Amino acid sequence: MSGITRREALAFEKKLCERNFYDFIKLAWEHIDPAVYQDNWHVKVLADHLQACAEGRINRLLINISPGTAKSTILVLFSAWLWVRNPALSILSASYSEKNALHDSLRVKRLVECAWFQRLWPISIMGDQNAKSKFENDKMGRREARPFESLTGGRADCLIIDDPHSVDDAKSQARRMSAVSTFLSAIPNRVNDLKKSCIIVVMQRLHEDDVSGAILDRPGLGYTHLSIPMIAGPHGDRTETAIGWIDHRDEGELMFPSKFPQESLDAIKESMGPLQFAGQYQQQPAPDKDGFFVQDWFHRYKPEELPEHVHYYMTSDHAPSGRNDYNVFRIWAVDARRNIWLVDSFRRRCLMDEALGIIRTPEGKTQIAAKGAFALIQKYKPFAWFPENDGTWAAISGMVRSTMLETKTFCKIDPLPTKGNGDKVGKAVPYQALASMGMVHLPVGEIGDDALAEYAVLPAGKRDDQIDADGAIARALNDVIPAVVPVAEPTRMREMFDEDEFSDPLDDCWF
Repeated sequence: MSGITRREALAFEKKLCERNFYDFIKLAWEHIDPAVYQDNWHVKVLADHLQACAEGRINRLLINISPGTAKSTILVLFSAWLWVRNPALSILSASYSEKNALHDSLRVKRLVECAWFQRLWPISIMGDQNAKSKFENDKMGRREARPFESLTGGRADCLIIDDPHSVDDAKSQARRMSAVSTFLSAIPNRVNDLKKSCIIVVMQRLHEDDVSGAILDRPGLGYTHLSIPMIAGPHGDRTETAIGWIDHRDEGELMFPSKFPQESLDAIKESMGPLQFAGQYQQQPAPDKDGFFVQDWFHRYKPEELPEHVHYYMTSDHAPSGRNDYNVFRIWAVDARRNIWLVDSFRRRCLMDEALGIIRTPEGKTQIAAKGAFALIQKYKPFAWFPENDGTWAAISGMVRSTMLETKTFCKIDPLPTKGNGDKVGKAVPYQALASMGMVHLPVGEIGDDALAEYAVLPAGKRDDQIDADGAIARALNDVIPAVVPVAEPTRMREMFDEDEFSDPLDDCWF
């Protein structure tokens, strides 16, 4: 910069940083991170959306992005940059880990106190409020860091949540739902101005029902969603953000090839598995392919393609309250080769009497409704019904048996043991094995489509009622429960002749 004085250069640098957060990132980076700054288009995208929050164009922002993309460092820089623009702002940051929250808070403090920052923005940290977790400046600005689930009691002009779940916590339904409950109940009240203050959530997807899922399921919360997968997906899956950005890449194009080349991503996927890779790197809580279930394993069939010689069975999964979970009853056909065919289904959030299909007349008599478990029994006359022998079944089994006696609608009941079957994944393993061998047939239409949608997100999905009911038929077959009656195979033509004298053309014909 020949001909420009040092004072003029500093004034230019100061104005540049105040005007554009992206420029601030590039100039401030070396003062908090010893690693050489690597520029990439995603940094500017993050910077532009965070700047929109600072300027009031966005006041609720959800960012889903992969680990290793400098998101936490950028958030540290953003906290300091907010004081560049307005040193009187109060900032509250949170993370699932108190250690992480304090570490990033200390980085903000060190940046504000460094010679470069002080030369351009001489903001003093007050001595009586000068700790890693909480410090204030001489312009009445304040920054505080807390564990995510301990946010009650604090308020701010800007609330920044960096990873509300750990990877391990997201695997636990109880801990995952605790974080979601904290987010929905506590976070909205932690800002000073409900209209002007901003809330920013930055995380990788870990489960369909994580904090991101809670946000995306509730459009009324008003969040702008910025999702940047490591590998670009189909163009039809992309949406434009509130400031007009949309992923510009061709399908399959990498986000950060200089740092994450394809061979490195392949190794990461091999190490962590497709399910975790899909969530953490693709921002999808389950993989499109090669998950626990693969869609191509399942045959789809039309009603006329169901074999003529089959035996019918019923499986079920129960939700007595009928509020959140579904009651599910499935009718299966088992053919001579032990292929299983999903024939019919009842699946609804409802009370148990509706799920069973029981109607009480004004005279006190019991009748069978048009839909429900007993309607399926009447229609298909299954050889056996395989409920899971858990507390729910114990509660309703008396009602089931009394209804059978009153309506003269009978079916052998053979409860499946619960002991030793493990969690929902463990229960689904026998069904997975049948599916992987091409032995599972799902009907064309809504019933089959709904089943595949639930299979696709196991074990990261919100629902597992269909998986539990469907896994039951495979467990019954796998355990060779006596209620499973072998289908008599029709006699083959070749058995009428001597093996050596009969040629092969009719070998696959069945009569």
